[in-house]
Order: sequence, then structure tokens, then C-alpha cells
Amino acid sequence: MNSQDKKPPQKGRGKTGARRAAATMLAAIERGKTLDEARDKLVDLRDSDRNLADAIAQATLRHYGEIDVLLRHHVKKMPPLSSLARPLLAIGAAQLIYMNVPSHAALHETVSATGRREQPYRGLINAVLRNIARSQEADKLPAPDPLLNLPEWLKENWLDFYGAEKTAAIAASLADVPMLDLCFKSAAAAESWLAQHGAQYKGEAVGPTHIRLHDSSDVTALAGFTEGDFWVQNAAAGQPAAQLIAQISAPAHVLDICAAPGGKTLQLAAAGHRVTALDISQSRLQRLAENFTRTQLHQQLDATVCADALDWTPPDAFDAILLDAPCTATGTLRRHPDVLRHRKPGQMAKLVALQAALLARAADWLKPDGVLAYSVCALQPQEGEAQMAAFLESRADFTRVTTDAPSRFTPDENMDGFFIALLRKGR
Repeated sequence: MNSQDKKPPQKGRGKTGARRAAATMLAAIERGKTLDEARDKLVDLRDSDRNLADAIAQATLRHYGEIDVLLRHHVKKMPPLSSLARPLLAIGAAQLIYMNVPSHAALHETVSATGRREQPYRGLINAVLRNIARSQEADKLPAPDPLLNLPEWLKENWLDFYGAEKTAAIAASLADVPMLDLCFKSAAAAESWLAQHGAQYKGEAVGPTHIRLHDSSDVTALAGFTEGDFWVQNAAAGQPAAQLIAQISAPAHVLDICAAPGGKTLQLAAAGHRVTALDISQSRLQRLAENFTRTQLHQQLDATVCADALDWTPPDAFDAILLDAPCTATGTLRRHPDVLRHRKPGQMAKLVALQAALLARAADWLKPDGVLAYSVCALQPQEGEAQMAAFLESRADFTRVTTDAPSRFTPDENMDGFFIALLRKGR
């Protein structure tokens, strides 16, 4: 048993551990914190409570809009935004409706999580959750409507581009907890690992070098992790590097812009290319270096450069460049449901401008006849298709490379959302 699991249970009003921590996480996210930052609220919990709190917070975020509509139907006047009573109501509803938590446990533990400041709302929380539980038992809850979980600006954007049916499918898929995908150094290594360990973790191949696990918790405990056989990477996230690799011959000198934490950089290195990794974050570059050491691919890492790509100038041009540009990250909502609480239309416009500037810089660093891969983990066409059309209109020296590989992936395909384009520079 882990030493943290030996901690005595916390007692007292407002001290039920997992539920209060989940509500505190949700409150922090509503104030602007990311999910990772909000997880700082879990450091003092035992492992089992930490995992439960994280699961409750994520389930609440995935169904945020549906829960909000339901609560407002049951509450005439919601508690103020400053009160933890609001997120306590939300996590209680999430447990009842979306997590199959027995009603007595969800009710008792959530109500018991009220602290001194929430005492005026203790009766309200108890009454509302009991009413929801009764409606659930009587099969009188509203029909699921995943579109309610999307902010209006994003829903309209997707409806215009994808249409009603596809948008509804994407919205529904965002409630799913994603599986764990692993990327291996080679197709042979993936095939061998799957044959030896796949049955244990309900593994399946989702690409030549990618394996998806349907039953796994601690990636560091998997066979081959310490030996550096693989790294965690969604199958769609592996496509930009895989499609670029198919267009270039080894050994090439490849620049990976916005490289950290290094999944795509590792793919390029494993394919035999010499890679320069450029990123603005020193701490993320340190993670990249650690990943290269663990996977024993460090000899392929030509250099790591901590710099802003808009200010940096390379000493020489590159044979190929991969730009996985900063974006709204709406394609990763299954793994980062907090993103919907933070993204605004104005932020997308600023990111589109940044993407265009980075593309322009990268284009000038490429050798003639070189290939540039542009990708974003965003679902909006402004960051993908429209961005690419604008670039090609402005640069007559580039042409789009036509391949059989898809350029657009969406979460309803059980992958992260991605846009990918390959560009060749004329001589």
C-alpha cells in the first residue's frame, strides 16, 4: 500500500477529502486556473481520494453546460460565484448523473463537504441533490444535450464548418474519457510489445507505431517504459511527424518548432533524422531532454534552443521543418476539458495571427525543395484550412503536398482533433 494511503481519514464538517477537493478544483478553474494548476489542490490527499477528486472534477467539466441548465431548473437563486456552494452543487450533480455514484454516497459525501462558509447553503445543496436523485430514479431527467456544453461562439463556428450532424457527434464525443495511446520507436517495436503485453492492458494497434490501451493507470509501470521503448502520444498527435517523415529521406536535418515536451521530436529522431528542438519554455525543454535520455535517442538531438521563434534566427537552413503551432487546443478537450472554460473568440483571433507569423518565419528557414509540416490541435477552420489558404496565397514559392493521409482529425473518430498540412518549397 502506498504510504499516502495510510493517512488517517479526515474528519469534521467540510473535511471529506475528495468531494471538497473536487469542488475547490472546479472553483479554481472557474477563476482562470488550468486543470493542471488546479490539481495543486490535491497534494495533501491520499492517492485514492486524489484520483476520485480528479475524476469528479473532470466529469463536471465535461458536462458543465448540461449541469448548469439542470441546476438552474432546480434553484431559484444560485449561490454567489464567490461561494464554494456552487461547485459543490455541480460536482454532486455530476456524480449522480454521469458517474454512476450511488445516490446515498453522492448526497452524503457532497453535503458533508460543506465548510463553515458554505453552511448557509447546506440545506439547499441537500434538497437540490435529493430532487435530482428522485428525478433520476423516476426517469424524468432532461434528455442529454452535449451541445449545451459548448460556448455559443464555438458551437456556431463548428456548425458553420462541420454542419449539425458532425457538430453534434463531436460534442457528444467530448464527454468520453480518452484512452491511453503509446507511440513506439518503430512499427516492429510496437508489434512486439502488443504481442507480449497487449492482452494484459486490452491493447490495440491504432497506427503502425501507436498502441491504444483500454485498461491502464500508471504509464511508468508499463513494461518497456524504463527502457525507453515508447512515450505517451495520442495517435492523431503522431500524424504531423509521421506524414512529414514519409516525405523526407534520412538522414535529414529537421527543425521542430514549439517542440516541447517532445513527442513529435522523438518520432523524427526515431526515424533516423537529426533534430533541432526549438521552444520558448526552458522547463518544457528540460522535459524534452529527459524524454530523449530515457528513450536513448539523445544522439539524434542536434540541439535544443530556448527562444521565441519570432526573435530567433537559425545559423543554417533546414531540410525539413515541423511547426505544431500554438492554438486554442479545442481538439484536446477530452483530455483537457478545462479549455472550454477559458477560450474566448478574441483569443482565437490572436492565436491565428501568431500562427501566421510563425509560418512566415518557418518558411524562410527551409531549404529549397524542403518540406514544412504545419499542424494545430484545434477544430476551427480559421486555425487550419483558412490559415493554410492564406499562407499559400501569400507564398507563391510553396505548394501543398498531396497525400492519401487525412488532413483533418476530429474527436468523434476517437482521436484528438488535429489539422495537418504538408508544404513543399520550390527551388
